[in-house]
Amino acid sequence: MIKLNTIQQGDCLELIKKLPDASIDCIVADPPYFLGVTHNGQKGEYSDLVIMKPFFESLFFQMNRVLKKDGCLYLCCDFRTYPLLYHTAQEYMKIDNLLVWDKWHGRVQHYYWLSHELIMFHGKLKKCDISMKNVFTVKGFNSGATKTNGAKLHPTQKPVELFEKFILDSTSENNIVLDCFFGSGTTAIAAIKTNRNYIGFELQGKYCKIAQDRINRYRGEEKEIENYEQSQNLFFQQK
Repeated sequence: MIKLNTIQQGDCLELIKKLPDASIDCIVADPPYFLGVTHNGQKGEYSDLVIMKPFFESLFFQMNRVLKKDGCLYLCCDFRTYPLLYHTAQEYMKIDNLLVWDKWHGRVQHYYWLSHELIMFHGKLKKCDISMKNVFTVKGFNSGATKTNGAKLHPTQKPVELFEKFILDSTSENNIVLDCFFGSGTTAIAAIKTNRNYIGFELQGKYCKIAQDRINRYRGEEKEIENYEQSQNLFFQQK
């Protein structure tokens, strides 16, 4: 049994098997796109993704098993990985929508550049709002955001506001959010901010440490704010 609000280091395909059936309210996943250089040093192509199909078949099977009937899945992808991921996921669960995240930052280029990312969505939202669309804008990291200036801790790090939106739209307080590719812990920060529980799987030890340090730092900042508010309340009560 895996404890809530912890980071588990290891292979997500093995770790997810330890979770009970229908135990997770929401899954937020940002898997590697597997589109880097290949073994011969050449740029990867779409056909290279086929080798990852067995991995995603196993992953979607397990995700469908652990997700509650009214649970939701958000899976990040791009235009190159979407065809493979969509057809693989459809074998195990219905993909209900494709969300478009506009990253809201521009730069001068001599070609069309990727200013958005895609998120496959499965499930039914708990929050209903007539203004909700499948295209939305959340400011992403710009090219200058790095670990050294405190803005970015992981190469593919997503903004907290993005995952916070997903969690608020599809869960209630004290629900459980699973992230199979934990990275720098963005899902945990979003879960803590919205009073949800999280479980994180991460293969690399260095990112487990980075994520835990980030969580500890955020909880410390939360405590400082709470103590300040309590002192202010006490001050005004005494006046």
